[in-house]
Amino acid sequence: MVATLLDPVIDALSADAGAGIEPKRLGDMLHMTQAEVADLAGVHRTTLARNPGSPEVQAKLGPIATILSRASDMGGGLAKAVIWFRHQPIAAFGYKRAVDIVQGGEAAQVLRWLDALEDGAYA
Repeated sequence: MVATLLDPVIDALSADAGAGIEPKRLGDMLHMTQAEVADLAGVHRTTLARNPGSPEVQAKLGPIATILSRASDMGGGLAKAVIWFRHQPIAAFGYKRAVDIVQGGEAAQVLRWLDALEDGAYA
């Protein structure tokens, strides 16, 4: 029953619900290397490789997964969400891409912006 409540994007990021987000799966989803995922998340690549389930790593990967999930719901699927995340400049952020904003440690700003869009604000 619980599995039916999971978002398909979040579900695709973990082989085991108790294991958390798997960096390798996130990298595959975003077409990024593990070093690029570590840089995106703001953790050292060694930490990402050796302790992918640590609270620190999971706290950094969680917002990225949530952004992808929300963008997927809002924009017509995962493939479009990944393209948006990696390539679409966002006017509200000085034409930075979501990937750049997240890499700068501001994933929460992207999530707030997505909230505003869902509430009817203009992009």
